[in-house]
Amino acid sequence: MKSPILTIMLSCLPLLTGCIIIHNRTSLEAFNQEIYSPEYASGFKILGAEDFASTLIQISNPWQGAKDVKMSYFVSRNGEQAPAGFNGPVIPAGAKQIVCMSSSYIAMLDALGEVGRIVGVSGMDYIANPYILAHKNSIKDMGADMNYELLVGLKPDVVLLYGIGDAQTAVTDKLKELSIPYLYMGEYLEESPLGKAEWMIVLSELIDNREKGLEIFQEIPQRYLALKALTDSVEKRPTVMFNTPWNDSWVMPSTQSYMAQLVADAGAEYIYKENDSNSSTPIGLETAYGLIQKADYWINVGSAKTLDELKAVNPKFADAKAVHEKAVYNNNLRLTPTGGNDYWESSVVRPDVVLRDLIRIFHPELVSDSLYYYRHLE
Repeated sequence: MKSPILTIMLSCLPLLTGCIIIHNRTSLEAFNQEIYSPEYASGFKILGAEDFASTLIQISNPWQGAKDVKMSYFVSRNGEQAPAGFNGPVIPAGAKQIVCMSSSYIAMLDALGEVGRIVGVSGMDYIANPYILAHKNSIKDMGADMNYELLVGLKPDVVLLYGIGDAQTAVTDKLKELSIPYLYMGEYLEESPLGKAEWMIVLSELIDNREKGLEIFQEIPQRYLALKALTDSVEKRPTVMFNTPWNDSWVMPSTQSYMAQLVADAGAEYIYKENDSNSSTPIGLETAYGLIQKADYWINVGSAKTLDELKAVNPKFADAKAVHEKAVYNNNLRLTPTGGNDYWESSVVRPDVVLRDLIRIFHPELVSDSLYYYRHLE
């Protein structure tokens, strides 16, 4: 005959075991398995837990100037609940209704073959994606400041936000109040061109098709690195100047930046080496004028489509070496009738095409393809 104490212990064992399982499955600390660790990006990773289908997307410093900012997003599968103590957004895996507050996210979903999931955008007039433009009557424009009345009617599974720091706190507070899941994207802060593109893995996780995201992304470094290899042995590396003035200052990217890396990979040399921080910096106009008088090439020159338009911005531009030698190129070849520029949209997932353009500009003997994003100013 069993003792009463033993009987009680045995009867409680399933309950105790269940409690342990539930505790393990709902412990935030249990999400310590790296499901995906980026090879090129630095701003995200995807974590999982043993015997748990749901995942955590961890995003760090998703806006300019952010330091030690960590955000977590729970991607829920199979009805699993968020871990105890987790207070971030819960996003259903396989999100079908997505709002994109930057056109870069449209390009990522398009690359994944899932642009049809988009129900809302920001700035319809500046979007270049053919699907979005063809469905502009049904896809809603949230505007730059978010139209919450429209947003509630869409019943989105997730809103993809462009990180702009504390200014967006009011937006996230309102989304929490409305119980609308959101996720901060930080691809624009990546210094690696391939790192920017790798953020499509985040969106493939949200639509519950990580395998497809991996398959599509893995082809991009292959194409990019094959192009980069063309310039590895070039002997002459021309100097390159960026941008035009804005509000009486000339903003120059860091030597560690996305554009500086593209130029280096294309077999050229960024002319301004004084800024090696992790962000762009303004320089004095006289310093900039000195640089344009020496640079072999001048690229990304605002809205100009011709040399005359560029010189009309400032008479001093006529003294630029690249203007004299007709070596000025702008990333505005693919404009829409309403003012959109596809470079700012689709190039995030096509860094290999941008690189090919730049090699064509700096070393035309290596690449014969026509320019895709860049135009030659004449």
